[in-house]
Amino acid sequence: MPTRALHQEHLPPIILSPIVWIFTTNMSLSLIEVPATAPVVVVEEPPQATPMSPAPYLNTVVFLGTIAAVGFVFFMLFRRYPRIASIIAIAAFWLVAFLTLFMHILALGLLSAAELPLVDVAAPALGATLLAYLVRRSSGPAALAAASVTAAAGGTIIGYMIPQLTLLVLIASLSVFDLVMVKRGYLSTLSHEEYRSRIHYLRGLVVEVGGINIGLGDLLFYSITISSTYFLMGAIPAIFSNIGIASGYYLTLQLLKRWDTVPGLTIPLLLGLLLSLIAQWLVG
Repeated sequence: MPTRALHQEHLPPIILSPIVWIFTTNMSLSLIEVPATAPVVVVEEPPQATPMSPAPYLNTVVFLGTIAAVGFVFFMLFRRYPRIASIIAIAAFWLVAFLTLFMHILALGLLSAAELPLVDVAAPALGATLLAYLVRRSSGPAALAAASVTAAAGGTIIGYMIPQLTLLVLIASLSVFDLVMVKRGYLSTLSHEEYRSRIHYLRGLVVEVGGINIGLGDLLFYSITISSTYFLMGAIPAIFSNIGIASGYYLTLQLLKRWDTVPGLTIPLLLGLLLSLIAQWLVG
């Protein structure tokens, strides 16, 4: 394997982490309230919810069910009509980038949702267009940085909404869900040569970094985990969560030496969750 590619494969945590903290800081200083919305929170979690409360489990089922259903439909479209799927992928990327950048500008109090001059809408639109161009037309660090900005911007907004028990149940469930999808679900077929040769059609949802492909969803859930830990547990547990996710990512890279495809969420999220809980216990 070329040395350059090997180095690039180690970049995702290095590039993503500071971007997540920038957007997390922005949300922590936010001048607006971001209400919890479906499918992130379908059933409101009581302030003093116990593990017996149905809310976190219902929220997780709806959230993962939505991901599974949308992912399956999109994959079937990708199998039959890869060019159409490619257009949808980059359009979805642009829309997410635009909306999340717009929300972060709102959070800064730089514009009012009631009065939106054209220039204020144009700024996030131009930003989203640049990010979409980079993730579409390039690979390596440039595409990774563009995907990381979009994932971190969206992940910190979602992380701001999630109640604590829902977070714990969701992260644990996502770790299992991703393993099943990669080993037995529709994601397992992406390791087949027929689909690996088409992976460039999915730019926007997948980023090519060195010798690996990392999903935008992986970057998104890393961001959600770190930011929600910060909002719910504090800075020290969030730092430990970040360390756990980065360590888990590098452990996952080692597994790629044995298998063509491995889940990008399972080890990082479990380590991130475990270290954040240990840190929360240590700081009392």
